[in-house]
Amino acid sequence: MALPIRRLIMPKDLKGCRNGKLPSAVLRPIAPSGKMHRAAAVSWAILQELGAKEGLDLVHVGDYRPYGQQLALFQSRMKPFPDAKRTKQTVRTFNGQKWYLHSGAPVATPGTSNHGWGVAIDAALKLRGKRGGVVSITTKPRVARRSGLQFLLDEAPSLGWSWELQSEPWHLRYVAGDKTPPAVVAHLAKVGAIDWHLKGVPNGKVTTGNKISKLKRNIKAG
Repeated sequence: MALPIRRLIMPKDLKGCRNGKLPSAVLRPIAPSGKMHRAAAVSWAILQELGAKEGLDLVHVGDYRPYGQQLALFQSRMKPFPDAKRTKQTVRTFNGQKWYLHSGAPVATPGTSNHGWGVAIDAALKLRGKRGGVVSITTKPRVARRSGLQFLLDEAPSLGWSWELQSEPWHLRYVAGDKTPPAVVAHLAKVGAIDWHLKGVPNGKVTTGNKISKLKRNIKAG
């Protein structure tokens, strides 16, 4: 199936920031761990809430990625010499040198990843019960009526998300910029408050009792 790909619009509060070195003021914690840009974090939490209602526990295996993590991941998968076992080489240029993929999925050059802007997430599912564990987003749990990927295809675009590559169904970007999607505003108005994993504050702590008006200020909803 084709994955919808839309143009990425960056939030204006990222202007002047450096990839992978974002100030804490623009980040919010997400469940069960990690951080994202504050607008993306709110929308992701809504997806988690909607998924949980039908037996899909959305988690992630990649969120905001500081520069040091980008570098470590890059060096673990890419090497400054070709992989003799591969007929087709995946190549990146870093510090004026060519690097070649040796293991795992391709990764962005350090300092260029959308994970470094806090707007990308690598989605996965956590199974419930004795079979618990993190599995591919394409999995369909027994208790759910659709797979994790089908759920995202149905729900994520209206909440501001898009895919980046047809070859990576797990990798999504929050592309709405500063224009909070109507579906996000409608959901928050419907519930009247936000769950704990939406209640991030600039210093990264989790608070309680945030109301819609405060959340709108935080994510610059129009």
